[in-house]
Amino acid sequence: MQEVIRTIANFTNSIKPIAPVLAGLILVVIGIMYMLAKDEQKKSMYTGWLVSVLIGFVIIYSGASLVSWFGKNVSGF
Repeated sequence: MQEVIRTIANFTNSIKPIAPVLAGLILVVIGIMYMLAKDEQKKSMYTGWLVSVLIGFVIIYSGASLVSWFGKNVSGF
């Protein structure tokens, strides 16, 4: 069981530094697409993408942090 916990902790610790960089890169690309869009419908679509990326980043980063915290601080996990 300790090996499984250690594997999960290693996985979450490897996700945490990658998530902000990847989300930032995606936000830059979507922002450029938004600035170059001339159609209001496409701008609205890109705004939805931006919100979705931000929500996804928050979910992934907070989930990884929570699992990492549980692995270190909660006995029996």
